[in-house]
Amino acid sequence: MAVQVLQRPMELPVDRDGVGPVCLVTGGNGYVGKHLIRRLLELGCEVRSLDLAPFRGDDLRVEGIVGDVRRFTDVRSACEGVDTVFHTAAVINTLTLARPEVRRHVYAVNVLGTECAIRACKDAGVKKLIFTSSIVVAVDGPIRDADETAPYVGKKGLPDLYSQTKSEAEKLVLAADDAGGLRTAAIRPGGVWGPGEGAIVVEDFLEHLASGRFKATIGDGTSVTDNVHIDSVVDAHFLAAQKLADDPDLVGGQAYFVSDGEPTNPVIWYRPIVEALGYPWPRVQIPRSFAYAIAYVSELAHYLGGPFPGLTRRGVLAVSRDASFRIDKARAHLGYEPRTSAAEGLPDLMSELRTIHDRMKSAR
Repeated sequence: MAVQVLQRPMELPVDRDGVGPVCLVTGGNGYVGKHLIRRLLELGCEVRSLDLAPFRGDDLRVEGIVGDVRRFTDVRSACEGVDTVFHTAAVINTLTLARPEVRRHVYAVNVLGTECAIRACKDAGVKKLIFTSSIVVAVDGPIRDADETAPYVGKKGLPDLYSQTKSEAEKLVLAADDAGGLRTAAIRPGGVWGPGEGAIVVEDFLEHLASGRFKATIGDGTSVTDNVHIDSVVDAHFLAAQKLADDPDLVGGQAYFVSDGEPTNPVIWYRPIVEALGYPWPRVQIPRSFAYAIAYVSELAHYLGGPFPGLTRRGVLAVSRDASFRIDKARAHLGYEPRTSAAEGLPDLMSELRTIHDRMKSAR
C-alpha cells in the first residue's frame, strides 16, 4: 500500500546538508524507517537502508543493504561514507516472563545491535547518530506530565523485554556523544500512528476488531498516555540531526519526548475508529487487576510452550496506567511542534484503515 503524505505540510528549519547529505537508516523496512527514508529522499539526501530483508520500497534511489545490526562488519560496511545514521532497528517484545532464548534474541538486537551501530559509526567517521527510542524507557510506574528528568525504568518495576533493552540501548547512545567526534541524540515517541501499513498501535487494534475480540475495555478509563503521528516522529529526528550540526553542545547526548501534545486515554483514543467501522462501543469494563492476572497466566502458558499471549502484563498496564510526558524540551531545543491531532488526522486515515480491517476480516 502506498504511503500517504499528511495533507497539512509544515516547513521545517532543516536542509539536506544539516540533516546529512548521506544517511543510513537501520531497520529501513520498519514503520518508522520507511517514513524516514521517504522524507530523506524528499529532502534530497542520499539514502541507504540496512535491514535483514531486501529493501521493500520501490524507489530506486535507495541503496538497500541486507545485513544484521548484530554483526559489526555488516553495520560498518553500511556506514562507509555516511554522515548521519538513524538507528530505528529494534525488536518490540513486551513479555516479562520470557524463555531464555527469546530474552537473548531481544537483548542481542536491541542492545548489542546498538553497540554495533555506535562502534561502526565511530570507526567509519559518521558525524551524527539519532536513536529511535520510546517513552517506555522512563515508565517504571504510573507517571503523568513528567519530563526528561524522570529516571530510566529500573529493576524494581515491571521488567518487560522492550522497556529494559530499549533503556539500556538509549543509555549507550547518549553516553557515546563525543564533542570531538560522533554526536548523538535520542527521540522518545509515544505510540506511533499514521498512514501506511506497519503502524502497530493501529494495526494490532484493527486485528482485535476484525477477529471480534474487542468486547470489553480494561481499566476505569481515567489513565492517559501519549500517541504521536509518524510525520511528527520524522520531524523530530530531522530537527535533532539539524541541531546536532548547528548547536551540537545543546543537543548532543540528550533525549527528547515527542507526542501529539494531547495525553489521552489509550482505549478511548480508538473510539472514532470503532464507531467509523460500525462497531458498538463495549459496555463491559474489566478491572485492571483481573486483566493483569489473565495476562500473567497467558505469559506463563507461553513460557511453558503455549502460543504467544494475546495480552501481556505490559500491555495491560499500557492501557490502564498513566504514562504521559511533556514535550517542552523538544519544543525549546529542537523547535518541535506536533503535526496534527487525532481529531484532525484519524478522519483522513479512515478509508485506508477500513481497507486494512476488511482485508484482515476476510482473511480469517
